[in-house]
Amino acid sequence: MKTQAQPIKSMTSTINVSYQRIVAVVALAAGLGQAAAADEGGYYRNALLNPSEAVLLAENRGRVTIFDGLEEDIVDRALDEQFERIGHMMFIRTRHVQQDGAVESDDDC
Repeated sequence: MKTQAQPIKSMTSTINVSYQRIVAVVALAAGLGQAAAADEGGYYRNALLNPSEAVLLAENRGRVTIFDGLEEDIVDRALDEQFERIGHMMFIRTRHVQQDGAVESDDDC
């Protein structure tokens, strides 16, 4: 009987460790998702104005980077300063600040 109990105990321990790892990964992913959502505009702004070498290399190979929800002035600045990258940029839901302070977003590409 001891020989049968030990494999079951070992198997239960392995399953518990697996569940703990799954829970840890899910919790980490949820935390990263919340952090990204909290600073989504900052992420896209930085990726647009200060692209990494990897992004530039990917763009040189034909990749198009989609920038979501940036302010109109940031988009204009990038188009003026990084003219050579224009063919590899796509802007969606660009935010336009009105004179009264209201913000409108494009609902198309």
